[in-house]
Amino acid sequence: MMETSAPYRDGIDHLQAELEWLDAGLQALLDSSGGDPLNDPLAAMRGLVVTEEELREDDREPFEASPEWRAFAEFRRRKEREIARDVRASLQAGAELPLARLAFELRLSVWECRCLVLVLASEWDRKYEKWFGYLNDDATCRTATPDLALRLLCDNESERQIGRECLASGALRKLLLESEADDAPLAGIRLKAPLRLEPRTASYLLGTERMDARLEGMATAYDEPPAEVAGLIPEDTDPAWRLLAPLAERPEQVAAVRPFVHLWGPDGDGQLLRLRKLAALRGQRLLAVEAGALPREPDRLRTALARIVREAALTGAALAFAEGADAEAEAWAARRSEFAAAIRRYAELVRRPLVGWTGPVRRGRPELPAPEGAVLREAEVGVPSAAVRAAVWEAEARRAAGGADMPEAANLPDLARELGDKYRFTPGQIRQAWRQAAALASARGESAPRREDLEAASRRQFRHRLSQLADRIVPVRAWSDLVLPEEPLALLREACHRFSHRETVLSRWGFGRKLPYGTGVHLLLAGPPGTGKTMAAEIIAGELGLELYRIDLSRIVSKYIGETEQRLRELFDEAEQSGAILFFDEGDALFGKRTEVKDAHDRYANMEAAYLLQRIEAYDGVTVLATNLMQNLDEALLRRMSVVVKFPFPDAADRERIFRAHLPPEAPLAEDVDLSFLAARLDVSGGHIKNIVLAAAFLAAAEGMPIGMPHLVRAARQELRKMGKILIKEAFAPYSDNFYETIG
Repeated sequence: MMETSAPYRDGIDHLQAELEWLDAGLQALLDSSGGDPLNDPLAAMRGLVVTEEELREDDREPFEASPEWRAFAEFRRRKEREIARDVRASLQAGAELPLARLAFELRLSVWECRCLVLVLASEWDRKYEKWFGYLNDDATCRTATPDLALRLLCDNESERQIGRECLASGALRKLLLESEADDAPLAGIRLKAPLRLEPRTASYLLGTERMDARLEGMATAYDEPPAEVAGLIPEDTDPAWRLLAPLAERPEQVAAVRPFVHLWGPDGDGQLLRLRKLAALRGQRLLAVEAGALPREPDRLRTALARIVREAALTGAALAFAEGADAEAEAWAARRSEFAAAIRRYAELVRRPLVGWTGPVRRGRPELPAPEGAVLREAEVGVPSAAVRAAVWEAEARRAAGGADMPEAANLPDLARELGDKYRFTPGQIRQAWRQAAALASARGESAPRREDLEAASRRQFRHRLSQLADRIVPVRAWSDLVLPEEPLALLREACHRFSHRETVLSRWGFGRKLPYGTGVHLLLAGPPGTGKTMAAEIIAGELGLELYRIDLSRIVSKYIGETEQRLRELFDEAEQSGAILFFDEGDALFGKRTEVKDAHDRYANMEAAYLLQRIEAYDGVTVLATNLMQNLDEALLRRMSVVVKFPFPDAADRERIFRAHLPPEAPLAEDVDLSFLAARLDVSGGHIKNIVLAAAFLAAAEGMPIGMPHLVRAARQELRKMGKILIKEAFAPYSDNFYETIG
């Protein structure tokens, strides 16, 4: 098939063709008026003197009746037909013609297109200023004027009336011509008022600016979405895309309903990406505006919005406003009317209006600046599925590598799947995590990040205020430090597996559709004090690679009605943002049994317990409750627990293992240390054993000796005294010299 040739390579070729009829028209207008600037001795005085001939000009025949003018009019019409034919051929060949595109997008009339060429001429060549000054009969008015436009561009009185209407209102006046201020009210036309193009209109038509530089920092223009990321939008299963997809079909028909799309969800979830993909399918650019970056002062805000509307109209772009997470309700209420007016103006002027409003929270119809009659489409864009998250991880890895070898490249799909399952991130958070991981690797002089870099960078993506409501515990212990019988140890590992494989079970195996809530991992650790419950919570956090926060009850419980629930809501809201493990130590203080209502205090106490149970069930993260008094817990709580682990009091064999676990390899030990002897005679829990070992170490360090049995026995005596126990001296023979006869 033969390729179509382009008569016009670009917009400059097109403009030069348009200027041919303008040059002929200026000459015809000069000839029709009977003047000759080269031979007329008064030509230099045009606009400075008035002659008798000029006073009698009204008695002459209309200038369009002259042969010169009729010849020009016929030439202009023929030239316009040729240009229209060549424009169609050039557009089919893929040429970019700003003037033709502008006329199409704004539905400009033939007369408005002529006027644009007339006004643009002085921006193209200064020779036209001389023509304008002469033909305006005013040496100081060297621009096009309404009077000149009506004389030059009209063939009869009917066309002059059309021209007056175009100059008084419509897209030409509202968007393309310069006014004293962008938001200045329209007034009747003055025949000698200068006609100038708004600077951005001129730069667009001349191809000197991709976007209005005055919008830098407030708006960004996107021509098409990144293919490697846009392809990750699950078109069949994504509710937001199912909502948007019909808008891409027959956009000319959809424009009649003025679609207004409202998307909300967490930062980086792909709201803007979906709008970019929709605009690209419609053959439009997307102009994305940061609503929070716009001026607050009403006058400056109106000016900025007018420039945004002009930019979108010039380029036929769809508009997307991004509302920041810190948007103030009162400030927004005051600015909403300004946004609504600008969006209404945009929807009225452009051929294919499409407006998107994105943000972190859903806004009701009265809160949105949707124009009257617009069809509102709204959807939540949440965290994508595990499969999509894994695909984004892998796509970011391959994009960052750029063909270079990567550590663990062979395991990349498995690593991406593991990270996607573990971290419920938005695509934006994944990209940010990968950039930070690459920075960590670069700081070591390596070209690609390791697994630990990706884990560290991922933890940095969490933004929360949990430290104001809880105390962070940094995990340092491992499974080898926890001494438990086989059954409770297996239950703890099972709880970790529940978290690691939750995406497989809930998403890939479909259990999430059957179980819309109660999918979190909730552990109850019950047992006497010092049996390792806090250590177990710490080990679980280290195993899962999550932060651990111990809830400070003094910051949560309040004597004022309703305040405890409010603080609990803040706690769980922040936890959902962080993915951290919530550790409720002494959980029976919050999760105690509900009692019979005898007075108002009982009723509100039961309400607090019921609310806490609801939030526990709704939380899809990890919670750990520790209690010494399991019998005091509410039965409804036990039903909501994923795993209940009972920590038994250690026997002699376990106590010996605990002693050994608490002695570091670097610690110097005397030859007489007999841990089995101590374990058999000290009926204490692991917490007390930790205290004994540490106290013995300090006693030995003070004497400058290795840790020996005398130090351990003395330390044991001190710990037993704290516990109020009485021991017979002979029970510790042959180390009884280190004991008093009675203790307590």
